[in-house]
Amino acid sequence: MMAIKGIVRRLTNAFRWRRSRLTLAAILLLASMVLLGAGLAGLLLTGEDGPIVTYVGELVTSDNGVSTATATPVPGPPPNDSPVVRMIIEKIGVDAPVITLGLDENSVPEVPTGPNEVAWYNWSSPPGWGSNAVFSGHVDWTVNGQPVVGVFYYLRDLGLDDVIKVVLEDGTEYSYKVTANQAIEDGDPTALEVMGATPKDMVTIVTCGGIWIRDWTDPLGGRYTHRQVVQGELIEEEPLPSFGVAP
Repeated sequence: MMAIKGIVRRLTNAFRWRRSRLTLAAILLLASMVLLGAGLAGLLLTGEDGPIVTYVGELVTSDNGVSTATATPVPGPPPNDSPVVRMIIEKIGVDAPVITLGLDENSVPEVPTGPNEVAWYNWSSPPGWGSNAVFSGHVDWTVNGQPVVGVFYYLRDLGLDDVIKVVLEDGTEYSYKVTANQAIEDGDPTALEVMGATPKDMVTIVTCGGIWIRDWTDPLGGRYTHRQVVQGELIEEEPLPSFGVAP
């Protein structure tokens, strides 16, 4: 935690608070993404040519960072403000509870306290509100000193048109088709830009990726080489056909 506080202080000085609180939240989320592999187990596989990562589709980014991450609802019926409670991704065996998280008292983005929960960030758009809903979760963990996979360990295996479902507390369900799955190198600003507001209803899922680089000089023990980012666009339901009544 002391290391994260140090990151907060450095970022605060560097940006001189010229960025919005939401922008800082996203930056700090990236800085703390190492905690999404909280077990520090280094489970992600390595092939002959380096880390096994995925580059599929084109990521949607925002030129304004995440300064406008909270979406303006699109015209139409009032959006549903029921909280998100579940995420289902059948392709990779995810059926996990979703918790709502934000910033802690030190303005650091909170992360799930276990390997099987998904976080939705309340500084991003709620699903169904016409913009970008940002989620995160752990890639690995340790239980009693033994490494286990996290909820998004297999996120890199998603391909185009695979389906991500989010379920609200009132039973409303939104389905999104995968439009991009890319590994972004640690430090690449694209990892910040993908969490910005979008002109369409989307989900963005972020976890650690690549391989774990052990560094005993780092208070957290090391870092992951990449951030695995999946984006999906809302699948619009086709309206039912109308049938005229014969005179």
